Amino acid sequence: MSSEAPKYAAPSEIPWEVTARSVEPPNIQSPKPASINRLPFDIFQVIIAICHEGSETTFPFTVSHVSRHWREYVLSMPLLWNSLHISQSVPQWEMLEAKLERSGQAPLDIYIGQPPFVKSAIPHLRKIMRMIFPHMERWRTLHLGDAPYKIRRILLDQIRAKSAPLLQEIQVFESSAYDRPSRLKLKNTSPHWNAANVFTGFHNLNSVKWTSSVSDLNTLPAFMNLRNLTVGEGTLDDIAALAFIQLIHRILSDSPALESLSICNYLSSAGDEDSNDEAMNLQLPTLTHHSLQKLVIDSFEGVRSAAIRTLILPRLRTFSAIYSKDEVDLSCCDIIARENSLPELRVIFIAGDVNINGLPVPGPSFHPHTPFLRPAIQNLTNLRVLTFRAVDFDNDKWLPDLGSCCPHLRWLLFVFCTGFTIPSIRLIVETRIHADGINPLEILCIHPHLYTFPGSRVSDEDAAWFSKFLKFKHVDDCWLTEQEYE
Repeated sequence: MSSEAPKYAAPSEIPWEVTARSVEPPNIQSPKPASINRLPFDIFQVIIAICHEGSETTFPFTVSHVSRHWREYVLSMPLLWNSLHISQSVPQWEMLEAKLERSGQAPLDIYIGQPPFVKSAIPHLRKIMRMIFPHMERWRTLHLGDAPYKIRRILLDQIRAKSAPLLQEIQVFESSAYDRPSRLKLKNTSPHWNAANVFTGFHNLNSVKWTSSVSDLNTLPAFMNLRNLTVGEGTLDDIAALAFIQLIHRILSDSPALESLSICNYLSSAGDEDSNDEAMNLQLPTLTHHSLQKLVIDSFEGVRSAAIRTLILPRLRTFSAIYSKDEVDLSCCDIIARENSLPELRVIFIAGDVNINGLPVPGPSFHPHTPFLRPAIQNLTNLRVLTFRAVDFDNDKWLPDLGSCCPHLRWLLFVFCTGFTIPSIRLIVETRIHADGINPLEILCIHPHLYTFPGSRVSDEDAAWFSKFLKFKHVDDCWLTEQEYE
């Protein structure tokens, strides 16, 4: 074993970088707080609120456990705790109670789903009611998302005629499971509740979404402040066309501030043809509504068209959010031409009549409203998308002069149409390219019927010419493209 002492490098042999580090005095100052902890409360609040959007319901609890500093801030933000999402099979009662307490006097957004009522319906319902009912004066939104019928019935019977002055939105969805086949008759209630009683006391409602096949919506109260109303599928089935259109009129008359109405009505398959025939012959007085911007009538084409024939809507922009559902028939051209009933409309899908072979029938001998087609299109000065389906233009006689009208038009579609000529369509495209104050077309679709005459078919040469200036399509697949039209 060697007795020699270990050798160490002399200071001069140690690299200067190491020496410099080794002689630095130790840092005895406390570390600076993280940048986010030095943010003013109002900026911190904005950041946390943005992160909270779309996050898990436990987000406020997670943030409050980051640090003592964050906890103080988060507990001073009542709007971070005001959302109660009751959708677990066994609700986390302590967490919900903590949210209620920490939300202070902030408006409450309440969502009640189906899972809590699968195995323990009534005990869970009682506990939920004991928790949220003392705070009715703070309710801002109430969503009953696919809760069983009996649960919806009890809840809505309990809030009936009570005051919820801050309540702005109600959504009730039909249950798809766990409901008994027969309708339940609860004590002191009838099989069809009176909707007017349900909504009494909710004077500030501005949004209602209602889907329940056992509701009598003929008794809906007047909503002076309502802006959005959706009556979902199944709610108004088997209501005759006349009663359905009269209900639309009454809703619009009672809700002068309404901006969006979506309403669904389908008869059983056996009554389809009768419903369309009845709608074609309806004679109702016209109604003017000055606020409506979106009208979705999810029904048969004849019923939808009959309703639109009776309405003057100066601010309406669309019949639907879905391209393929904007269909109305030629009978609507009459009121659009004479009354300029839809001056702000962005999208329209005009359908003609077809014979037993699916070919368009010529007008006006078969359709007395065909002569109104040209002046109607002239009045649609804000149109962006125009589709004709199964319309016979009688050798260009009824083809609108789209080279000089509809200055904002972007899409032009002919689907199963006849009676127009390709040179006329080329003239429209070319005229719009060179005209001042008129937008050129972006999409042109000519989708021929199997039995379309050669004059209305596009040759390869014509297709190549169209493709120089726009996106040309042989098939109508534009419904795959969702787009906003300002």
